[in-house]
Amino acid sequence: MCISKQQSKIISYKALSQRGVKYNRESQAMKAFLTLSFTTLLLLANPRVSAEQSPTVPTPTCAWQFSWTPFGLGNWLWADTANRWFYMPIDKKWQQLTITGVYPKARFFSFAVYDNAPVSTGLADHLFDAEIVPDPGSGNPFATPHPGSGKPSAKPDPTYTITVTKSNNTADNVLQLNAKTGWLIYRLYLSNAGEGSMGGVPLPKVKVTRVNGKTTLLQTCPTFNRQSEIAQLQPQIVPAELEDPLAHLKIPPVPKRIWFGAIKEPPPVLLPNPDQKYLVSFFMPKYKPDRVIVIRGKMPAFPDTYRGQPVSQPAPGFNSVQLRYWGLCQAELVSPLPVTGCATDASTPLDKHGFYTIVISNDVLRPEWLPKKVVWLPWGDEKMVPKLIFMRNLLASADFEQSVQSAIAQGCGFDLTFPTPPTQDTIKNSGECVQGVMGDYYPEAVWCDRQTFISGGWQACFSAAGL
Repeated sequence: MCISKQQSKIISYKALSQRGVKYNRESQAMKAFLTLSFTTLLLLANPRVSAEQSPTVPTPTCAWQFSWTPFGLGNWLWADTANRWFYMPIDKKWQQLTITGVYPKARFFSFAVYDNAPVSTGLADHLFDAEIVPDPGSGNPFATPHPGSGKPSAKPDPTYTITVTKSNNTADNVLQLNAKTGWLIYRLYLSNAGEGSMGGVPLPKVKVTRVNGKTTLLQTCPTFNRQSEIAQLQPQIVPAELEDPLAHLKIPPVPKRIWFGAIKEPPPVLLPNPDQKYLVSFFMPKYKPDRVIVIRGKMPAFPDTYRGQPVSQPAPGFNSVQLRYWGLCQAELVSPLPVTGCATDASTPLDKHGFYTIVISNDVLRPEWLPKKVVWLPWGDEKMVPKLIFMRNLLASADFEQSVQSAIAQGCGFDLTFPTPPTQDTIKNSGECVQGVMGDYYPEAVWCDRQTFISGGWQACFSAAGL
């Protein structure tokens, strides 16, 4: 298990704001020791993991070579349609990286470093937006609550500076890598309306200090996800079994009711977000064109950032913020691990009781028979490809006791051995436990005949499934 400053802890934004969001690093030395010890064990146990950067991974000559997006070559490792992630390998000849940027107008952003490339052995360190100390004369809009007008400000955009180092350093805004190589990831969730996909700011600048002391400002890569580079990288991270999963993996059959289990700790090879917890369901459907999946649950309260408000301001209809971000995606368990569609909190219609309804169907376009207040997600490839649905819960508030984070803290999580899916019994046992914690916020899901839904809505589908 990798060492994470956020592990088994639910973040309270009110507490962060009250104490000025001063980042606590008192146990940094011990964490580095434990992480290095664990990395050593992994290297001995797994020949696929290399402490040195593989010669098949492109040498980083510009900043942010790769990005995860729902489009094109970036749609791999289960991206999210509302979010953008940029990442780059850290070369063994680099001693330090200096990152300078502008706080984006978005729901969330963070920086994380992971030990070893091309295959990560675990999280080394990370900072999320509210923890990032601003440059002198600037302010952190994620840490200091303020009324948002949704209008451009006349003041200069607030800026920050972050250092990534391989040396022991406990100062503010420092990320420590414990290995010779690694990954640097910049995550950006749900930009405000009208701010494009990048939150209205350019990508952060990266300056590299090499082992010999030479300092170089890396230019932002003119092209992300070059096909030749992605082709070299993907086989290092996505196991070969996933080129033909039906021939190599035992995929759980599809039950009439679809359960969601909670993952204790996502595998480090997937470079997971340490501020986030996941519900997931794996299944191998016997494809029937007259069936749909119906999902229903209560929406946690989320910030109204999409309309320009600060992260402390709840969206209309809510009294407080319970989660920083909620999302649910339909995806495939086949190389390169693409998503086919996602629902995002800000664009998900709710009924008068605060519940959402999602329908997944095999239609090429949103079907006309679907009510306007129902979210539609495409089924994706109709071939016999293993499927999964996963839900993201990002940064749960300390007083929100019905989050995925709470369920995992109470022992409901299961261990995921990537790429082998868990059994349906494992998912169901975890799901029953999670539902007991999350209550109405747990996503209930069933298979349903299309005509049953058209005639009676989600109520008829749930009734037919015995719910």
